[in-house]
Amino acid sequence: MTITFLISLQVVASRCSYLLGALLFGLTYSLGLASACLAQAPPSPPQSQSPEDSLPTLPNAGRPDAQTPQVQPSPTQPAPVPSPSPTFRRGDLPPETNSTPVYEERESRPFRTYRLAIGDGINVNVIDFPEFNFAGTIDSEGNIFVPILGKVPVVGLTLQEVETKIAYELSRRFLKEEPEIAATLVGARPVQLTLLGEVVRPGFYTLPPQTSLVSILLSAGGATSKADLRSIVIRRSLVDGTVLEEKVDLYTPLIKGEKAPDVQLQGGDTVIVSRLEFGQEQGYDRNLLARTNLVQPSITVRILAPNLDGAGISLRNLNVPSGSTFLDVVASLPAADTLRVNFDEVTLLRFDPEKGRVVTQTLSPTSTVEGDTAQNIPLQEQDVIVVSRTLLGEILSAFRTLTQPIRDVFGFSDFIFDLPNRFD
Repeated sequence: MTITFLISLQVVASRCSYLLGALLFGLTYSLGLASACLAQAPPSPPQSQSPEDSLPTLPNAGRPDAQTPQVQPSPTQPAPVPSPSPTFRRGDLPPETNSTPVYEERESRPFRTYRLAIGDGINVNVIDFPEFNFAGTIDSEGNIFVPILGKVPVVGLTLQEVETKIAYELSRRFLKEEPEIAATLVGARPVQLTLLGEVVRPGFYTLPPQTSLVSILLSAGGATSKADLRSIVIRRSLVDGTVLEEKVDLYTPLIKGEKAPDVQLQGGDTVIVSRLEFGQEQGYDRNLLARTNLVQPSITVRILAPNLDGAGISLRNLNVPSGSTFLDVVASLPAADTLRVNFDEVTLLRFDPEKGRVVTQTLSPTSTVEGDTAQNIPLQEQDVIVVSRTLLGEILSAFRTLTQPIRDVFGFSDFIFDLPNRFD
């Protein structure tokens, strides 16, 4: 009986051990599955639930041959990434930066396109066919020599058009398909252009490549006091006879403190500085321009006066800054100068190109000093101030005896220079 009791006790212990192991296995499996679900699912606000709902129901729980299933992460629910802590507090946020302004083209595309001409040097690479690579200068006939292919005319073409033309010629004569070609400008020709209009020294100019419009004006001595820098016209003739025109404004950027227009001038261009027409002076500060380097730095004003002994006349040339007025000329004379003594009325002589003749205007130095702005007019290049009414009558009489009329300002200057000889 003792043996039977011991056997029964061993069986009970064995069954208890089996039940305890199954319970521990089920608890371990539940904790592992709960951890995997929490790692995959996004955080959600806590909800009240019963202890029975906190553990999942396992179909194989309690079976000795049960295996732990492999839990795979869900592709539609990635693991959450913890958000970083803010760098600034709400009250310490830095101000927003200004957005980049939209780029605006000031010049038209045809004027920014470089067209080849005699003297330009180019380099051409034919991809995958190095035997056709070359570098050379466009000859006097307007051709470029391509190895094997021979001479190809390229005057008036852009670099992109050169690539297209050479690719076509190679595919037509030597290759089955058009190759890829890269053409670059390695030596630009000098800029030979014509400068006309209201500039101090108009004419033909030869300048280095990529010379700016402002540099060209400076090399010509600057614009005259009659120039309208709001309207500078650039004309360019193409090979096919087409004439392009571009109007450039140098006045507005100067007033607003902006960058001058970047106009790429090319050989053969014609630059015309327009004249300030009557009625267009509103909003155009000529006095401000006179203090810049865009306008000629000084002008020449001449003074005619009778000699003190009454025999003959004297001619004086005064170089005064551009934009000077009649009062500035009077103030520039020395205090002991005889021209500042005993004359109350003078006459201004000026050649008017619009009327094609010499015009006169009576001025009063006394009224000018007293503040009469109508008398203090701005002077121009080659203006002549005549002192004495008697001398003015003699000069006007000499005008009427001329065999050839005065047609331009140069003829007017020659006549003034010859006056002392006439009266001697």
